[in-house]
Amino acid sequence: MKILCRKKVALDSRKDAIVIPIYKNIPSIRAITGKKIDDELRTILDSNYFNFEEKEIRSFYVELNKKLKKIYLVNTPKEVEYPEVYRELGAKIAGILNDDKIYSISLIAFEDIYNEKKSNASTSAFMEGIMFSLYSFDRYKTKKAHHTLEEVEIITNMTRLKSYIDANHAEWNDIFKYVNIAKDLVNTPPNDLTPAGFADYVVASAHPSLKVTVLDEHEIAERGMNLITAVGKGSGNPPRFVHIVYNGATDTTNNVAIVGKGVTFDSGGTNLKPSGSLERMKDDMSGAAAVFAVVNLIASQNLPVNINAYLPMVENTIGGKATRPGDIVKSFSGKTVEILNTDAEGRLILADALYMATQTDPEIIIDIATLTGACLVALGDQCAGLFSNRKFLSKNISDISSEVGEDLWELPLYENYAAKLKSKNADLQNMASGAKNAGAIIAALFLKEFVENYPWIHLDIAGTAFLEEKHPVFGNQASGFGVRLIYQFIKRYYVK
Repeated sequence: MKILCRKKVALDSRKDAIVIPIYKNIPSIRAITGKKIDDELRTILDSNYFNFEEKEIRSFYVELNKKLKKIYLVNTPKEVEYPEVYRELGAKIAGILNDDKIYSISLIAFEDIYNEKKSNASTSAFMEGIMFSLYSFDRYKTKKAHHTLEEVEIITNMTRLKSYIDANHAEWNDIFKYVNIAKDLVNTPPNDLTPAGFADYVVASAHPSLKVTVLDEHEIAERGMNLITAVGKGSGNPPRFVHIVYNGATDTTNNVAIVGKGVTFDSGGTNLKPSGSLERMKDDMSGAAAVFAVVNLIASQNLPVNINAYLPMVENTIGGKATRPGDIVKSFSGKTVEILNTDAEGRLILADALYMATQTDPEIIIDIATLTGACLVALGDQCAGLFSNRKFLSKNISDISSEVGEDLWELPLYENYAAKLKSKNADLQNMASGAKNAGAIIAALFLKEFVENYPWIHLDIAGTAFLEEKHPVFGNQASGFGVRLIYQFIKRYYVK
């Protein structure tokens, strides 16, 4: 989407429509709208047409240059603590603009309306809401949606705000380019996104500055990543292991490791899932999609940081060669694992990938995975689970979470539960025996066994990755959760 920022009055707009933020008892804003628009606005606000209800959006026409210009009024509280309000408003008006077939708008900056001279958060969050709402997935529809908002001209009288938008609007577009790529990957049906197909896509579409290595099922076995082999061997679509390297800081060996769960379809394996749980299991590679998007986004911005990204890709299905409950497998780390339940497969492939991540001596390891139904039960579909073996990391990523509107809630790595993972027959078992309580914590404790005490963050996005009910910002189906969160976290704390 084309984004411009100009110092002008709205009266001179050449776009299809004008969007004006307002609030109750707003004083004259003719300095930025022009007299004619402000006079019409006063008439509207003195009538009963606009009620100042929460997130109310209404429109009217003004004759400008002998043509009718549509004006949209957006009600928002003047004092807002969280930027999520603006994202929701942006997403809401984008839907209205789509219905009205508006291709270009002039947007008066919220900061000008509020005379807010120190912050840029309101208008940028509103733009994020618009950009989230423009996404659609119609690849498999014979009739495509043709309309989309193509241009936003932001109008401001503030030099500081104009400088900020001029410096950042290209990054906004890049962020949502890769958020939408992650969404497309998750929304793609599993017959078209097998492990091999996913790996081929990564190779074909990776940023030119990325080095991509793909291991096939034979090389995975030769390397000793036997847990990945165990999960994938029941399927006719064999596993892949993708390693992506970005060297943006060549003067240092410091690096960040990111691991994403890539189960392209999860039937549960021998422990077959029931009907009702199978239909959306194409989303079980959301973590890998997010990691692929993040490393490409970092490369597109040429950030001075080194990244190692690991994407274990499998299809977990039932078959004659499928792993059985009770099988014992030696992991890449050397620890043996008794597999009590083949539907606890994500932690198995992550275990091999996490241990691989330790081999480059990273500053931090971050993994993101649709890991446990228990996390969905605990936190619902609008908040992801956060685990870390360092308190300062939990705080740092939680701060970013609040800023980008991708909510996290920290759950404890409660060590008393670690004993539940001790096997009578192997070093570990992949789930607790008996009671299935604290499932998200047990899964995180299993992963912790393979990070060698490196600083580590685990994000369980089982609830937030794919939305059955429409979210006011993220919409429904694939949400792209984690892309903006991890990108901004690395950019703030690990870019040199």
